[in-house]
Amino acid sequence: MPSQELEWVRVCALDALTPDRGAAALVHGRQVALFRLSGDEGVHALGHRDPYSGANVIARGLVGSVGDVAVVASPLHKQRFRFDDGSAVEDPGVRVGVWGTRVVDGFVEVTTVPVVEPEPPVQAPASLVEAVAAP
Repeated sequence: MPSQELEWVRVCALDALTPDRGAAALVHGRQVALFRLSGDEGVHALGHRDPYSGANVIARGLVGSVGDVAVVASPLHKQRFRFDDGSAVEDPGVRVGVWGTRVVDGFVEVTTVPVVEPEPPVQAPASLVEAVAAP
């Protein structure tokens, strides 16, 4: 987490977020994917950029879980990213950024910088390369 005090920006009304669906927002020039999960009073904010494809698609991902850990699966190659730390389930060395969130007076606020920075992959996993190359 950054050592300086975090700055927050109001992004949307909490009621504007549909549970278990993502919504993209622009926060200080960076695309962020917001998620309000069923049974969770808070909101999660991940980087919208898929580190494997480079496309801004995470808000369009499928929400689910691996065991008791909430994740979102990228809509392109289905890599799953944890909401708690942004790491890829199949490759923990790769992660999307994680922004701090809070709800104030019914509005979602997000930190202006990620509290966990993204970590791009060196290369896509071989299984993904094979799947894309297959006819």
